[in-house]
Amino acid sequence: MRNNANRTLISGGTVVTPTTEIENGTVAFSDGKIVSVETEPHDSPDVDASEKYVLPGFVDLHGDDIERHLFPRAGERVDTTVALDRCDIANASAGITTKYHAIAFEDVPDDNRSIELAGLLAERIRDFNRDTGARVDNRLHMRCELTNEEAVEAVSQEIKSGGDLVSLVSHIPGAGQFAGENTLAQRYDLSSEVSEANLQTLHTRRNDVSEAETRSRARQITKLASDRNIPVASHDDETVSGVDNAAAIGVDISEYPLSQRAAQRATDLNLAVAMGAPNVVRGGSLWDGPDAAQAIRDGIVDILCSDFRPQSLLSSVFLENGEPLKDRILRVSTAPAAVAGLYDRGRLERGARADIIIVDPDPVPSIARTYVAGDEVYRSA
Repeated sequence: MRNNANRTLISGGTVVTPTTEIENGTVAFSDGKIVSVETEPHDSPDVDASEKYVLPGFVDLHGDDIERHLFPRAGERVDTTVALDRCDIANASAGITTKYHAIAFEDVPDDNRSIELAGLLAERIRDFNRDTGARVDNRLHMRCELTNEEAVEAVSQEIKSGGDLVSLVSHIPGAGQFAGENTLAQRYDLSSEVSEANLQTLHTRRNDVSEAETRSRARQITKLASDRNIPVASHDDETVSGVDNAAAIGVDISEYPLSQRAAQRATDLNLAVAMGAPNVVRGGSLWDGPDAAQAIRDGIVDILCSDFRPQSLLSSVFLENGEPLKDRILRVSTAPAAVAGLYDRGRLERGARADIIIVDPDPVPSIARTYVAGDEVYRSA
C-alpha cells in the first residue's frame, strides 16, 4: 500500500476538489493527511483509480440507521454493540467517513425509542472509536424532544458529557409532521390495547406543554450547547416565525424544514439548511415536505443528510441535476464538516485529513475503497 517513505498515491481517476474536477489526477497522503493533489497521473501508484472517481469522504450529520440495526424487524432486538458494529460497516461501505448518529431522546409507545435506550446508545457511541474497532468517526447527535422534561434533562447531561450535535424537536400532535388526525397512530405500531392507552398518554403529555415552556427549554439547551461549541439544529421548522425564533436563540442549522418559505427564511438568516438525501433520490418527501431537488435548484439547501439510508448520500451525488459534480459533493462533505466545526476534513486539499473514497460508477455508483485518516477501512470484493 505504501509508496515513497510512507506516502500513499491514488492516481488515474477523476479527482474532485472543492473548486475543480481533475481528470487523471493524483492524491497523495501520509500520516493521515493529504500531502498533495496533483493534476498529473503517476505511472506506478499504490492505488490505480482509472475510470473511477476520487472524492472526499462523506460527513453525515443526521443518520437514524442505527435503529434499523437495533430493531431489524418487529419484536427483534439486536445487541447494542453488535448493532453499532454492523452500522459502522454499512456506513464505511456507503462512503461515510464521519457519522453523526441521530439518537432520539424521547419516550414513545413502542420499544424502539426511549430515554433509557438513548442514554445507553450515547454511552456506546462515545466509547466506539478507532481503538475499540470502529472504522469511521462515529459521533453523537442528540435529538431532544422538548415536550418531554425528562428528555431535556437527559440531553442536558449528555451535552455536559461530550455530545457532538444537538437538535431541538417538538413532535406535537396537530403540528408539523404530526398534523391531521391519528398521525401519532400512523407513526407507531399499535399492537395492543395497552399501546393504544400509551399513545393517548403521549398525545396528552405533548399537548399539555405550553409554547412558552417549549421555547424556554429550547433556550436552555441551545445555551448549554453553545457554551461548549456544540452546533444546534432546529428540527422540522414549519413557519417563518419558527425560523425567526430559532435564529434568535442562536440555532445554527435548520434541519428538514417543512415548507419552502421556512427554508428560504433560514437561508436569508444565514442558517445552514439541511434536507434529506433520500428525498432527492426518491423525487420528493414522504411527509409532504418540500421537494429537496427543487429546493436545491432554488438555492436553499446547503447540506444533505442520509436520514435512514446511508447509501442515499452517494446516490444523490451522482444524480444529474445540471450542477457540476463538485457542487453536489460539497453538500455531503465540505458543507456539513464546516457547520459541525470539523475544518480538518470534507475536502481533497493539502493538509486536510485523508478521509477519501474511491467510487466505481459502473454499473451504478458504488464504493470501491474508503479511507479514514489515511487508513483503508473498506474495500469492495
